[in-house]
Amino acid sequence: MGIILKNVTKTYGEGDVKTTALDGVSIEIDDGAFVVVLGPSGSGKSTLLNVMSGLDTLDEGEITIDGARIDTMKDNALTAFRRKHVGFVFQQYNLLHTLTAKENVDIGGRLVDEPHDSERLLDDVGLAKHKTKYPFQLSGGEQQRVSIARALAKRPKVLFCDEPTGALDEEMGKAVLGILQRLNEKHGTTVVLITHNAAIARLAHIIVRLNSGKVVSVKANRPVSAEDISWGE
Repeated sequence: MGIILKNVTKTYGEGDVKTTALDGVSIEIDDGAFVVVLGPSGSGKSTLLNVMSGLDTLDEGEITIDGARIDTMKDNALTAFRRKHVGFVFQQYNLLHTLTAKENVDIGGRLVDEPHDSERLLDDVGLAKHKTKYPFQLSGGEQQRVSIARALAKRPKVLFCDEPTGALDEEMGKAVLGILQRLNEKHGTTVVLITHNAAIARLAHIIVRLNSGKVVSVKANRPVSAEDISWGE
């Protein structure tokens, strides 16, 4: 059933300092799609991700994920929905430094009754040999791969990625994006990734462009592999 946004509006502040972060945004995303949301700083990308995932509230409109109206849920119900159905990958890896890679992934799986096997996920992201290492023993790209495996451990319906390659160089960034592509294909998890890097949009099935809180365009795309994109486009 996917994700459906209808006339979503979000403002911050009051009076003369009131800012409209999202202005009547309507989008439909099919199950299993890889979606990239593009836009300059201040375009509303992060706000869109936050309200779409239930991390923030909206002022007007509707948001439906897999048939569930998350905009009408009470706090406890929304927290439970996010815990069970939504995964997050952020620019900062947010790993627990006193735990190994495998133990960090295990934490994600403890949120649900039937998690993915953590060792198999680490193998999927190319870190099977590093499962007993601690975050300080891993590169930035490797830590981000652990965070992806952790997010997928609970079998989320949707994986929201907020500038997941923002702290990585080109080589590590492409490696992480390639993993997101392969996991999207293997597990059928819907991926919504926000970025200011236009080159990354070439990986997507759907490209959404935002500017000044409005949807400028929504276009279907034939994805290329991560290794084939030009980082500086």
